[in-house]
Amino acid sequence: MSWQFASDAPSDSNFLADEISARENLIKGFLDEQTYLQSRIVFLRKEIEREQDLIKSQGTESSLTELEKLKRILGLSEITGKGLEVTLNDSPIAVRQGEDISSKGLIQAADIRDVVNLMNAASADAISVNGQRIIASSPISSVGTTILVNNSYISPPFVVSAIGDPEIMIQRLSNRAALPELYKRVQESKVSMKVSLREWVRIPIYNGDLKYNYINLVE
Repeated sequence: MSWQFASDAPSDSNFLADEISARENLIKGFLDEQTYLQSRIVFLRKEIEREQDLIKSQGTESSLTELEKLKRILGLSEITGKGLEVTLNDSPIAVRQGEDISSKGLIQAADIRDVVNLMNAASADAISVNGQRIIASSPISSVGTTILVNNSYISPPFVVSAIGDPEIMIQRLSNRAALPELYKRVQESKVSMKVSLREWVRIPIYNGDLKYNYINLVE
């Protein structure tokens, strides 16, 4: 006598759908938390501005000039000026969401990092990506096909704005040896890169978290 027990195994398509659904729920929860934290940052920024106004009313001109210089370096003040914008976008046939996701034809976090690093090498005064101010500690990372800058979700097209000497930045961007992987993907995967000169570029204040791991008080 023999016994046999059988059950229907779930198909691969169901596994994929569950995985996509779980990823979307994870991203939604992350974005909800991000929205709350950014509103908290805005409130704290206003508190800082009130304290800075008090300092200005009591400080000397030289100390205020030094304060503004440090704020500019740390990304704590808005900057406007002449510069350019580099727009990176996915291939027209690429799919970033859904069951048919493919990394081919998608702009990657590494592509954005390469452009930002090139702008820094060209001595840009200030840089932002889709309105996110870039400072020395700014992370540009990805979770699957989702790209995060300063731990904030951004979506294509990705616009890298930079203030500085346009001629130097254009020269660096035109050098294919400086961006070999990106130029290769532009040719093979049909991602797009467009460079536009701007007489006026606005780089917003940094609204992310500031970490002080190695700071000492100097008397």
